[in-house]
Amino acid sequence: MQSQRTAERIQRVRLSKIREVTAKVDEAERKGIDIVNFSIGRPDFDTPEHIKEAAREALDRGLVHYTASAGRIEVREAIARRLNRDYGLAVRPEEVLVTVGAAEAVYIGILSVLNPGDEVLVPQPMYVYYEGYASMGLGNPVSVPLREEDRFLLKARDVEKHLTEKTKLLILNSPHNPTGQVFEEKDLKEIANLAGKHDFMVLADDIYDAMIYDGVKHHPIMKEPGMKERTLLIGSFSKAYAMDGWRIGYLVAPRDVLAESLKLHQHIVSCPNTFVQVGAEAALNGPQESMHAMVAEFDRRRRLVMSGLDRMKIPFVRPRGAFYVFPNIRKFGRTSDEFAKYLFEKAGVAVVPGDAFGTTAEGYVRISYATSYEAIEKGMERMEKALKDIG
Repeated sequence: MQSQRTAERIQRVRLSKIREVTAKVDEAERKGIDIVNFSIGRPDFDTPEHIKEAAREALDRGLVHYTASAGRIEVREAIARRLNRDYGLAVRPEEVLVTVGAAEAVYIGILSVLNPGDEVLVPQPMYVYYEGYASMGLGNPVSVPLREEDRFLLKARDVEKHLTEKTKLLILNSPHNPTGQVFEEKDLKEIANLAGKHDFMVLADDIYDAMIYDGVKHHPIMKEPGMKERTLLIGSFSKAYAMDGWRIGYLVAPRDVLAESLKLHQHIVSCPNTFVQVGAEAALNGPQESMHAMVAEFDRRRRLVMSGLDRMKIPFVRPRGAFYVFPNIRKFGRTSDEFAKYLFEKAGVAVVPGDAFGTTAEGYVRISYATSYEAIEKGMERMEKALKDIG
């Protein structure tokens, strides 16, 4: 029986299996065990020097006090310029709220629009926290399948099947975690039409938008007619600029929604970190060569992982964004948990079991190639040797 001392809505929320695997890696490494870590979803690069220098200078200038709750006007202007320059989105600074990481932006965005009983469509496999955010907002998460036969692309026909009069919000994540797919413009156009026809909103978690390969293009759903008024756009500095530990992101939303999000933001954090905002401004306004070089290296690593899986004859859908591959491991006759445990114990390789991303993701594992090329070579060799015993 659950204790009545704690809130029921929080009891329904799960801890992250990704963090569980990461903790196992940390524990093993403290014991001197060599682990190739394919579990963590963050760049292994250092933050570019000009960004760190801007933050250091901000400290030296005494920028150590509160800013406006919505964030410094300079960084909000830089975010608006970037969205206009890269995607042709007519965003104004007053439509931008600077947050403590993209996670806060998703959380306050969802809570700003949900009423008790509202339904949130969550494509599955999904990032681990989406269902929890919906539940904490007293909404009901509804899973929409992403199918391997559709290359894990979200299809309007599947969204439409799950629409009811209670549907309030659809969550999009493209490039997608955990599959590495980039949703296609034609599908997003059809989904945008559904949003207008059935009057629901879209939360577009676009934090991997700079990390795309094979010549594909990221197409923000906010660009579609009528969607600026229906879209909550989530952005982050963590991935493109290797600033995950800096904890800075942003929410772009219609002004009526942003006004409510600002209330939540004030109650949770008051305002974002001041000198970190200066670093974020430098990231957007400064040279972009470091980001492009990092993405090129991720592409090189992506190809190495794919070649290793091909050699092991493990099927997967070719990823075109982010830094994940999501292979199908059903042929080995083990659950994703059992498979991940076997690799960890037998090969010293850490992957995330598929069921961390929802029940439909059972039978898969997530491999992150956000580690060195040499580590990937070693990890693929270890996997191949260990899987010969159960192949």
